[in-house]
Amino acid sequence: MNDKIKEWKTQSVKHKVAYLLMMDGVSFRYNEEDGIVFTAPKSYVERMKDRLVTCYGCSLKPIINEYK
Repeated sequence: MNDKIKEWKTQSVKHKVAYLLMMDGVSFRYNEEDGIVFTAPKSYVERMKDRLVTCYGCSLKPIINEYK
């Protein structure tokens, strides 16, 4: 799979996103303007959204956008 690593940001369910990133060993940073910012392949982000809904109790998939 040729999945490029990109930078992502989210303001959705920050406590659950931060917990999952820490559990997976993915480093991230936080600021009030952008929220949580981390780097990962797109496939990881899509799996992460599904895991947050099915395993961590999010009622909707979190909004995670590419950071520009």
